[in-house]
Amino acid sequence: MREAKLKFDDREFFLGSGLVTIGRTPDNSISFAGDSNVSRYHIEIELRGEEYCLIDLNSSNGTTVNGVPIKGEVYLFDGDEILLGGSAKLTLEFIKEKGAETSVSGVPGSENTEATEAEPAETAETAEAVPAGPEGGSSSKGLFLAAGGFLALSLVIGAGATGYYFLRDTSCNARAVIISPEPGDTIAKPTEIEVEIENSECVSRVAFTVDGFEFASVSGSPYRVEINPADFPDLADGFDHPLGIVLEDEKGVKFTTSPPVLLAFETRAVRREGDEVAGTQTTQPDEPQRPGKTSGPSLVEVHDLTRKMLSQFNGGDKYNISNRQLLQEIQRKTADYAQPGYSAKASQFRDEINVAFVREQNLDAPLGFVLAMSRSRFDPARQGTEEGLWRMSPDFVKTNAYDGMCGGQTIADPKQQCAALAAALYMKAMVLGAFEGDVLFAVAAFGKSPQEAGEWKATLPAIRTDVWNSIKTPAEREQLVRFLAAGIVAENPQRFGLASERPLSELYPVAM
Repeated sequence: MREAKLKFDDREFFLGSGLVTIGRTPDNSISFAGDSNVSRYHIEIELRGEEYCLIDLNSSNGTTVNGVPIKGEVYLFDGDEILLGGSAKLTLEFIKEKGAETSVSGVPGSENTEATEAEPAETAETAEAVPAGPEGGSSSKGLFLAAGGFLALSLVIGAGATGYYFLRDTSCNARAVIISPEPGDTIAKPTEIEVEIENSECVSRVAFTVDGFEFASVSGSPYRVEINPADFPDLADGFDHPLGIVLEDEKGVKFTTSPPVLLAFETRAVRREGDEVAGTQTTQPDEPQRPGKTSGPSLVEVHDLTRKMLSQFNGGDKYNISNRQLLQEIQRKTADYAQPGYSAKASQFRDEINVAFVREQNLDAPLGFVLAMSRSRFDPARQGTEEGLWRMSPDFVKTNAYDGMCGGQTIADPKQQCAALAAALYMKAMVLGAFEGDVLFAVAAFGKSPQEAGEWKATLPAIRTDVWNSIKTPAEREQLVRFLAAGIVAENPQRFGLASERPLSELYPVAM
């Protein structure tokens, strides 16, 4: 894979093997926050084999490549100009290896440099002829693919950027460089990462990422952390993976200043297709095994599924859920919810949940369903001192008068009408009262009284978009992870081997 970068607004973003999202909201890899012509999630750029593919996400104002409107997908070439909504411009640029020349055939080492200079213009002209993919491509594209095959023998895959961090303007002029480990190193044991930072006075936090996902951070000098290959068993795949650093200034703005360092990981034996090695562990010991599937979603998929699930909530797109540890915890917990039968159980209580949460309390439609999935899997049977779909204590409900609309029923009633009314009233007090619309922190604090939740909130950072680094306590982290894991399983059952289940969103009200 050839290294490439996107140039825009006097900035650069290095592409890698991860999925890159571009749009208006700040949780994109690249954010055009002030451009109303750009959709919230406008396009994606994905590495496919040796090529980068642009996918338009049904953007409102459209996307063009070299002036040609794009519908669906298009493969990108060196020098391509991408225009989002007619106003946000990006240019793709392949990074040439030092000392390498490119001939008309695209093979390094040739002496013909004139053809190299003419190549971008030719590529722009052929973009219209090849709008949808590699089939039916032009001759120049065929030559490029031939060159890509040759380069694949000598280049390793994975020259990526810190994929899910976005670049924004900052007055901080700090610059950071990874001193150790060095590019090309193989990490086979716990290794210390050394970073050199210039003008660090304006840096409040340094995050360390692998494949774009944060796995550690420090808030002051010395800027050193340890990377343990045992934490990354899925990266022992024979390819290089980008180790990156993301700086955060005093206002919470994240930015990068240097390309990542490519590393290989040697953590476990990787069995290739056809190999039969007795006693070889080829999957993580804690990786959930799901009916009909040999493995679950990757961390990148978990990230995308979680983000899409959160987009169903008001303000859900503000959260940064790219922390690797958070995604690993979600990935592990999905095994607890990837069990058949939940959608039939949920459908029994559809009206009760929709009336209580949506019509009575005007809460987001998914909240009652996903919360019930995470706490009981829609089994209202008593467990210990807790009852109902939302596992609430009768004493807690009675003391705080959350059963005021129950008319003599209890949260143990089989119809669960009282349980739904009590849970909805409680969550309204938590979401809209204690946390001022911050649904994830209300979920994490489930079980606290609103007063206790307010006291806990006072211990949290003022800016809480980075949920994992904002929540430090194990009990609250556990409730957050379970909510997100339950949500992505219940909304994507087929991806978790549950072929006969239906997404919970089919139970949400069309109108209330």
